[in-house]
Amino acid sequence: MEQRVSRSVAACTINHEESAVVRLKTSGNDGYTLCGCKTLPHGLQSLASGKERRFLGKLKSCCNIWKDDELVLSVVAECLLPLPASFPPDATPEEEREYCGIEAVYFVNKPEAYDCDIARFTSGHATDHNRLLLFYPAEPVRKVAKYLSEEHHILVAGTALLPLVHLSKFRDEPQVILELENSSVLLAISRHGAIEKLAFHQVKNQEEAEYFTMKELMENPICRETPVQVTGARADKGMLSLIGAETSYPLQPLGIPPSLSISNPQRFATSSPAVVKAISAAVMALELLQF
Repeated sequence: MEQRVSRSVAACTINHEESAVVRLKTSGNDGYTLCGCKTLPHGLQSLASGKERRFLGKLKSCCNIWKDDELVLSVVAECLLPLPASFPPDATPEEEREYCGIEAVYFVNKPEAYDCDIARFTSGHATDHNRLLLFYPAEPVRKVAKYLSEEHHILVAGTALLPLVHLSKFRDEPQVILELENSSVLLAISRHGAIEKLAFHQVKNQEEAEYFTMKELMENPICRETPVQVTGARADKGMLSLIGAETSYPLQPLGIPPSLSISNPQRFATSSPAVVKAISAAVMALELLQF
């Protein structure tokens, strides 16, 4: 088997209350080495609270530790508008981006204010050209990318969901992620790198968060059979106890699949959701660089 060329990237993920920057390098034919990991106790809330300049400065300093690497940026989505689409089988990435722009005109108000991630989508019909377009407000991704691009070449910038979906390539069973943030509830079911089910609800309070959480779990029987990875600011002991009492479904924290070979993880604190998302973004980017 031909040895793959060793590559490395830096990846930055911004959550609501925490951010992480990692450096990941390919190792052998199917493994990776975690070369560095930095976390900051600041996230989207710092961008919106008048501490933007200080936060971005700290973030750039972390990224500049690996200044020679290309950078992958992912930001948790505060609003996500999914749209199923079918692209021509031979569409190039550039053509797919053009199709997204056309769809945006008809799908969202002020399309210039939105960006779009493109995910593979099965929805019971496994083809290579079904897509789920994930529209999200372009800010703050554009703002952070512009700031960091002063020192780095930005390889990919988008939401943190797409890299997490990519992690399902490393699982035999479906991957179920339940993200409970202060203003949203997201349930994503994916398999082999493609989304099978995605639900996103904006919520105003705890009662709405509980309602949509239970609704999505109960309406998706796969959650009874596959561990549900729970993360987010509302994923506290009270919410987890409620889910456990009402459903008895298997729950676990967001994590890296055991089959994903990463050496050196014991050198760093890798259990936080921001670090998991940053590692997943780096893995996705390194796979893209191989082609």
